[in-house]
Amino acid sequence: MKLPLLSGKQVLSALQRLGFREVHRKGSHVKMRHDDGRVIVFPFHQEVDRFTLKGALRDGGVDSDAFLREVK
Repeated sequence: MKLPLLSGKQVLSALQRLGFREVHRKGSHVKMRHDDGRVIVFPFHQEVDRFTLKGALRDGGVDSDAFLREVK
């Protein structure tokens, strides 16, 4: 499934609705952690590259369909 072009703010909000919380921010990268131990790191840019976002979701164990349902 092709991900839409999203901003870092939209990605952050969607991940928070999925139960992730921000634990660290350095430069333009945000690190978020879920209570079950999953960790995701993504760039907080105006536009997050689709390929980068897809890889970050895969690395963080986040289902892309669940993520897309939380995007607003």
